[in-house]
Amino acid sequence: MFTQEAVLSFEARQPDVLRSASSFTRLDESTRVKVIELAREEANTGKTLNQAALQVSEQIGRGHETVRQILRKHDQESDDPIFEESGPLTSTQRRFAYRAWRRAIEPGDIAARLGKPRPAVQRVTADERAGVLRGLLPVIRDGLDTAPDEIGTETKYAREGIGLPGPTGLAELLALSRAVTVMPPAEEKARAKIYVALRARAASAIVELVAHGVHAPDVDRIETDLRWAARIKAELVRSQLPNILRTIESRLGHEAEAVGGSKLRAMMGSLMKATCTAIDRHHPSTGGRLAAPVLLSCDRAMRDMMLRLSIKPMSQAQPGRARRVIGSGERIADFTQRICAWQPSIEPDIRLRRGLDAISEDHAELLRLRFGLAPTAAGHPLTLAELSHRLGSRPLHVARSERAAIRNAIASTRQARA
Repeated sequence: MFTQEAVLSFEARQPDVLRSASSFTRLDESTRVKVIELAREEANTGKTLNQAALQVSEQIGRGHETVRQILRKHDQESDDPIFEESGPLTSTQRRFAYRAWRRAIEPGDIAARLGKPRPAVQRVTADERAGVLRGLLPVIRDGLDTAPDEIGTETKYAREGIGLPGPTGLAELLALSRAVTVMPPAEEKARAKIYVALRARAASAIVELVAHGVHAPDVDRIETDLRWAARIKAELVRSQLPNILRTIESRLGHEAEAVGGSKLRAMMGSLMKATCTAIDRHHPSTGGRLAAPVLLSCDRAMRDMMLRLSIKPMSQAQPGRARRVIGSGERIADFTQRICAWQPSIEPDIRLRRGLDAISEDHAELLRLRFGLAPTAAGHPLTLAELSHRLGSRPLHVARSERAAIRNAIASTRQARA
């Protein structure tokens, strides 16, 4: 029991609390239905019952505990619970869910296969994606300054002229290497700074990720930044192709084609890797042009390759021998898809790009926007939230369309090879 003096004192100090309590009303049926609908939307983003209750309570202006009890009562009595709990996923199930998600399989199908609720599968998938990013942190940080220059990613060099594919034929790569013009100094420096800034932003965000229950959009932002960085780096590598070829021919003492397709493919791959390392460790704020570190790195790599392949330099091609030509049958991988150590883990299936021409234009444009594949109006990869805003649709619907588009694109490449 409270004394009369205590009650009067409380009334004088807390008039707003008393007014709020006097205006309390029970939730009507329409509000309860709205709570259930909003909770399902939150659950589809991977939130737990408690997290969803907090979010919904803020949206409808009611107490967190009130909403939480409504959701608990609903799940206990409903044949279609929102947050059904059936125990945590095992490590094997977690890996299975992640691999299935990477293949664009619907979360509901994954949940049904595992006998687990969809929200639990989505939470686990987000955690597994975060774990992959943490494992990539050393290679993302490799060569980064402790405090890289801030540079706006809204500059034209962050958007224009990126997302282009690389050649898939050795002859085409050689032709491109002889045709590429020197990148202007201002563009090269700007692109190099953007590449550093995107990696630094991703690295900082990875460190901030919570150990469990990560927010899927936070993971998506990091993955998108890393894809964006890869698109920028691809253009820096492309600009150095003449230096790669020049190093090869300088060391050989004759045209690159003379060594034959298999050896030349190995040389180009080794020097491409050396170029990527030089770019990763280049400091655009204090360093000069990229050409200097790239040429040094390529020269070391070429010396090693000549020793490994037992090739001796010649001052010129041997007289009386016909000039060798690299045929169209000498296939190579698109270099833009393998220039960053993180690409195998966060990029879509390498077959996706080949299938874009065989699917509907709506699906193809969605994938180009999502992954920053030229030609695209955005010019760089978009997060799911950014893509949803651009398309004027809900993230849940866009994510479903993205998965369907990925499956269709990959299926079309399988059919083309059959």
